[in-house]
Amino acid sequence: MRRNARAALAGASVIAMVLGGTAAQAAPADDSPQDIFEKASPATVNVIGKKGSGSGFVYDADQGLIVTNAHVVAGEDALKAVIPGRGEVPVQVLGSDPCEDVAVLKLSTPQEDLTALEFGDSDEVQAGDEVTALGYPASLQSNVETEKPVYTSGAVQSPNVPADPSPSDPHFTSTIQHSATLNPGNSGGPLLDSDTEVVGLNTLQNPEAQGQYYSISSRHVRSLLKPLADGLKKDDPGWQLVSLDDQNATALFTDPDDQQTVADIQKRVTDAGQSGLLVYNVVSDSPAARARLEIGDVITSVKDTPVSTMADLCDVLQSAPAGSVLPLHGMYTVNAGATDEAGHVTKFGEEWDVQLRLSKK
Repeated sequence: MRRNARAALAGASVIAMVLGGTAAQAAPADDSPQDIFEKASPATVNVIGKKGSGSGFVYDADQGLIVTNAHVVAGEDALKAVIPGRGEVPVQVLGSDPCEDVAVLKLSTPQEDLTALEFGDSDEVQAGDEVTALGYPASLQSNVETEKPVYTSGAVQSPNVPADPSPSDPHFTSTIQHSATLNPGNSGGPLLDSDTEVVGLNTLQNPEAQGQYYSISSRHVRSLLKPLADGLKKDDPGWQLVSLDDQNATALFTDPDDQQTVADIQKRVTDAGQSGLLVYNVVSDSPAARARLEIGDVITSVKDTPVSTMADLCDVLQSAPAGSVLPLHGMYTVNAGATDEAGHVTKFGEEWDVQLRLSKK
């Protein structure tokens, strides 16, 4: 079961003022979206796994470090980054935090003369500022080894807003809302200001409003980079979840059979007056796998706290110390029917309890 992973510049007129025979120097004009694209595309990479793809960008050329969204790399056992003009390079996930939807990757093979993007100050972004988004739309991919990113441009609608896009997504504390189109596959790419500096990490669109897109603010992303590069994975137990409260839950899957399965689970569980988070993927040798969680499990509480949305779950995970053990309570759904050592056959809706040990970082 696999989730479908999510202009004109106001250039000021130059008037030469002559005072005492000396002309005032004009301020340099802002870069056009095309200029921004040409400067930023060498650092914007296509992140590809076995189950899906997204975007990312190099932020540390010396160390070969890339930042992207956590949902781009979730559930992937092997990943590669396609760098424009260089082809495929294997990457490893150094750290990932699904509750912040940010992950840091490292190129496994050192690259000489790598281009990196500089971060700007998202606190200086204002409504009406023009921004440019770069990424690799999944629908346009053909030969990924030779493909370049594409760009869209738009204006900032709100420079610093919290976002709660759906029950299946975490709560985003600081985002830039803008009109630069983000298509599936653009997740993890850079949002750039007119100085070609990164002011946001492209993440999501508002499914209920046309022309509203959200990028995690650069200020927030930068605060996470060091702990993620140092191996932070405490909030990433190695599962992928969807909320049964999510009215668009089936749309998150591309396979019709998966869509029908999720719809059936959603109806039967909610008809019984229950809610929770459906497990649709478990990474091998992860904390979730060691807790014996399976596809089809529905988690209803963590540490005796009811969880029906990702925000509920993240409240518990983010407040728990690294390496701690959390009791999970839930129920079987489509994974019912197994026979235990005593000969008992599990049934749909039957409850279970397990212990989840978080990663030590």
